[in-house]
Amino acid sequence: MSTPPIKIPGVRFEHLIGIGGMSEVWLGFHGGLNKEVAIKVMFKEAATSGEEIRQFMQESRVMENINHPGIVHSYEADCRDGRYYFIMDYVDGFTFALILTRQKQITETDAIVILDSVAEALDYAWQRHGVIHCDIKPDNIMVGSDGIVKILDLGLCNIMGVSSRGRTECQEDVKETITGTPAYMSPEQIYGDSDIDVRSDIYCLGATLYHLVTGQVLFPDQSNDETLRSHVTPEVSAPDPRSVNPDLSEGLVRILSKMCAKEADARYRNWGEVLADSRIMQSGELPEPLPEGVPTSISFR
Repeated sequence: MSTPPIKIPGVRFEHLIGIGGMSEVWLGFHGGLNKEVAIKVMFKEAATSGEEIRQFMQESRVMENINHPGIVHSYEADCRDGRYYFIMDYVDGFTFALILTRQKQITETDAIVILDSVAEALDYAWQRHGVIHCDIKPDNIMVGSDGIVKILDLGLCNIMGVSSRGRTECQEDVKETITGTPAYMSPEQIYGDSDIDVRSDIYCLGATLYHLVTGQVLFPDQSNDETLRSHVTPEVSAPDPRSVNPDLSEGLVRILSKMCAKEADARYRNWGEVLADSRIMQSGELPEPLPEGVPTSISFR
């Protein structure tokens, strides 16, 4: 058994359950909460500047403020012995990245559950707290043993100020703070646009669902730089997902294609519109497709 990195009063470390680029995650038991928890501890060598520490601690604050069953909740954050940490809910389950290592792709039925669950959770985060996740991908979506789909890792999230008339005013320099994972990044993330909003997460989820239902990312076998260029180049699109998974419906492909329109103004304007089209599709009707000629990262034949 690995040695716990720190001691936290009232918390018993059990065993290491994950290691990332900046932190490690432990399973533990919190006496005050009387339940199992996950403890995320930042590596000392990762805390090289105030920005890294700010980003790490912001994740905990955001997770603590958002109270939604589809987003993992955080309880406390602190620094002990030079190690920053926070305590959050432990979810007994599997990420969809892990599920893809065990099966080639997921079914449309499962994809619709993910679409609706993630859209509802991110709509809550956006409407109530002005939060954009900025790193939606299969690694950051998991299904618990209770069947509930949950969003993980808000370490790259951006917080927007929402005025009384619904306009958004960025509170931070997006060009410096917005990053993501190349396979799923929206064009405006790549460009470093200062007016990024919820439509960026809509693109990321569309790219994620394409991967889940086909078993391959939008632009496979490309370097990171090539992938980024593919996201922003109007003439470049991934094949219609039905060419890989013929069991998919036309309705789902229409939704994914619109989610991944290369211009934010051509996408769904908000999660409510995504959910509305999902309900139309599930009722047996067809959502309206993107207008012909609008550039999208997902072809629709």
